[in-house]
Amino acid sequence: FSDGSAIVCVRGTKTYFDFLVDARLWYAASLFQLVQSAVPFGFAFDALIDFCVNRLSELEASSVKKVSYYVETTAFVNYLQKSGKYTTVSITGHSLGGGLALITGAQTQTLAIAISAPSAVMGRSAVTPEISLEDIKQRSYSVIPQRDIISHLGGEHMNSAGIKCRAGANDFFACHYAYRSLCELMYTCGNVKRPVYCECVSMGYPEPTSIDGSGTSLEFSCEVI
Repeated sequence: FSDGSAIVCVRGTKTYFDFLVDARLWYAASLFQLVQSAVPFGFAFDALIDFCVNRLSELEASSVKKVSYYVETTAFVNYLQKSGKYTTVSITGHSLGGGLALITGAQTQTLAIAISAPSAVMGRSAVTPEISLEDIKQRSYSVIPQRDIISHLGGEHMNSAGIKCRAGANDFFACHYAYRSLCELMYTCGNVKRPVYCECVSMGYPEPTSIDGSGTSLEFSCEVI
């Protein structure tokens, strides 16, 4: 960017192989979360659950590292930081890509902002080098849409903001859709003169209007695209 900063963007799962590789980082935490939710007064076993997840994650850490993408994202961010070309480096991502961003942010002491991402809290022992709760607390921020299941995997996020999801209650995965979350952020926080996505209107958001009457209409712009 013109101010000398750099942002690394990590996409979410695209292929079945991506899913298998990324899921290994969170399967232990997800498994124990499922068990905890099925047991009466499961919240009373938080300490035991955390211990079991950490031990299982430690056993898996070396094999997970051989195939996990976080190794590449962390190495890339380290390279950018050491290059001296950028004043600041930050990382962001969506879904499991956001989970990788949270891990890399904690490992490299870089600001990480994730959307609809699983937490790195419960599985922090599954990565090498291991990350601490303090690393996660100081360097991560998560955007969590309503009714998004993926955002609740891996434990509670230490820093987060919830956003609305305007999709129908019966549309199971709609709240995890990246464009829907970006539209909600634009309509809630403002678009800072950036064009609003054409998909936003089709998702039920009102058509944006120009403040000063200049520029092309959304209808014309989306037809051109």
